[in-house]
Amino acid sequence: MTAGLTTDDANAHHPAGKPAASWLDRYRRRLIPWLFAGLGTTITLAAVVLPQVMIEARVRDAALPYSTLMAFAIAAAFTGLWIVVNRTLLIGAAALAGEARVVAHGAAGARVAEDRFAALAPLPEGINQLLDKLAAARQDIDRAVAASTARTEEQNIRLAAILRDLHEGVLVCNLKHQILLYNQTALNLLRVTGDLGLGRNLFHIVLAEPVLHTLERLTLRLRDNRHHEHVDGSTAQFVGGTTDGRILLQGRMSLIHHGGDENPPSVTGPSVTGYVVTFTDATRELAALGQRDALLREAAEGLRPPVANLRAMLETMFDYPELTAENRANFEQVTIAECNTLSQRLERISTDYRGIISGTWPMSDIHSSNLITLVIHRVAARADITLTPTGLPQWLHGDSFSLVVLLDFLIERVREATGLTSFDLSAEAAGRWVHIDIAWTGAPTIASAAIDGWKSQPLADALGGLTVGDVMQHHRSDLWSEAAREGYVRLRLPLPPALQPPGPVQRPLPARPEFFDFSLLAQPMPTSELRSMALTELTYVVFDTETTGLSPSEGDEIISIAGVRIVNGRILTGETFSALVNPGRPIRPETIPIHGITDEVVRDRPSIAVVLPKFKAFVAGAVLVAHNAAFDLKFLKMKAPLTGIRFDNPVLDTMLLSLQLQGENGDHTLDGIAARLGIEIVDRHSALGDSLVTAAVFLRMIDMLKERGIRTLDDAIRGANIVVELHARERAF
Repeated sequence: MTAGLTTDDANAHHPAGKPAASWLDRYRRRLIPWLFAGLGTTITLAAVVLPQVMIEARVRDAALPYSTLMAFAIAAAFTGLWIVVNRTLLIGAAALAGEARVVAHGAAGARVAEDRFAALAPLPEGINQLLDKLAAARQDIDRAVAASTARTEEQNIRLAAILRDLHEGVLVCNLKHQILLYNQTALNLLRVTGDLGLGRNLFHIVLAEPVLHTLERLTLRLRDNRHHEHVDGSTAQFVGGTTDGRILLQGRMSLIHHGGDENPPSVTGPSVTGYVVTFTDATRELAALGQRDALLREAAEGLRPPVANLRAMLETMFDYPELTAENRANFEQVTIAECNTLSQRLERISTDYRGIISGTWPMSDIHSSNLITLVIHRVAARADITLTPTGLPQWLHGDSFSLVVLLDFLIERVREATGLTSFDLSAEAAGRWVHIDIAWTGAPTIASAAIDGWKSQPLADALGGLTVGDVMQHHRSDLWSEAAREGYVRLRLPLPPALQPPGPVQRPLPARPEFFDFSLLAQPMPTSELRSMALTELTYVVFDTETTGLSPSEGDEIISIAGVRIVNGRILTGETFSALVNPGRPIRPETIPIHGITDEVVRDRPSIAVVLPKFKAFVAGAVLVAHNAAFDLKFLKMKAPLTGIRFDNPVLDTMLLSLQLQGENGDHTLDGIAARLGIEIVDRHSALGDSLVTAAVFLRMIDMLKERGIRTLDDAIRGANIVVELHARERAF
């Protein structure tokens, strides 16, 4: 706060024609000094001149001159009249003007309370009539805007549907690396490593170096006009990863640039405005490649010594037939040991290879009833076979198509081996496996030799000419025939269980409609300080806390903290932060009816030392907004020594903004402001509910601040400082 700020300073930072005070305030400021000067003169005359005149009149035994009495009477009447007018009209008119300015930005139905300004009737009634006409005009505009944007909204819905169904993650970013668009796949993949959201920096989630390197390659290619000659055009592949190192990403980047391919960039530089990244989770694939490399090295190098030893010993035995029986026996024992070592290594390599193959083959969780139904439909083309599904359904993990082809093949081979045409199909959970059984009665089991012979046969319609053994390897499976009970025989195929079997039915999460915001492409590059940016261009986090009490310096603690992001004038209800906190002390009983949080509710919740770093990450790069922000910031500041977390974000207070907009004469509580603006209050006195209400209030205030000439963050902060300074001076007097 700058010392020495005056009321004139408050007007000085407004552009010409946009004074900070109303005409009533200016009128009163100019008239009051003259009135008080006149009043002081009158009192002085009354105190000095009138006694002298009375004494002289008494000496002369004469009455006071009529003109003198009239002058004093007029002065007294004028002073009394001014006091009455000031109290009944001017103060009320100033309050009415301030409330009218606020209500003008409210929703439809927002009105001035006429009973509060009865002395000024019919002005409140006239203002309300104007407000009704203003609301009607706004409704007409809204209908026109809605009609003109219907087609755009339909295209947005189509785009969202396409992006939602893509199996690859999609991100669109501007040159500030802010995320402008993402799809559900990207959200599912990257949300586990950080908060993915519109306007957030990509490099909070993804490693910066591979992305920056690829962007530089493509920009240079475009600048040199080589993208026409390059086989990939203005795209390039790259391998990256998440910042926590848990996920490796295989991606492709494409540039967004003006003019298209037919209009090359200017010589002054590339006309790039952003880039598109599509990616998949390549963690397992790249790990499998590494394992395959290790297996190849072991096969090429690890098997060489035992093979060389065997060759040397066999050559020795052949070259020296006269070896004694004892020496020959020793050579044979060493040969057997080397053969065993070689066999064990080959078996281990084969096992590891099967594990790699099964881990990299595209698979998913399957419901056994769906799998069996697909097999029945495929086999139905052969009228001589009848399949009956039996047993309880199970969840398993595999490649549905190759399993259907495999089971079709096995049923045909069983029919040929047994001569039967009626079989049961079932799934049965058994330990770590789910067994798919082809069962029959009236024929014996099938010999193992016959089953082994099937494994090398190719499967009709299988991709890449896969054999029965290939599909079994992909699923780490085996195959055998056994008698289950008397007269009942089955061919059993074990398969892995589902990786993520469905649990209890969960309530659906709130819809996330704000998946994209292309307008961020037009944002200017950061050429000046944050404070000089327009209020409409900034990203905000509106937050609130609930506490054990109202005295942080006396030991009260945070029990709930929440926030919601505002990007491009929209409240992103899908991008919120909300956490309950164990305060480590009892909650004051008198506060529980307000926020509804009890000691039992927060008993098993994390401490503030755990929650605050997560909240710090959520608000990174944003301007903080709160109502009566000093209260919440006090609690956060007192936790800095414990957590090492300091919030250096710029802060705006909607209470101080309300004082700037309406002046002292008004209700500046959150409920009062929301009521004047016609904003419905939901879930009051919860941290997230209050954050959402404050966010709605703040968005309305941005428009009002713009009308008052407060356009940048610096303007808003200076205005707030002036309000605080004036309040401090009033308290000093």
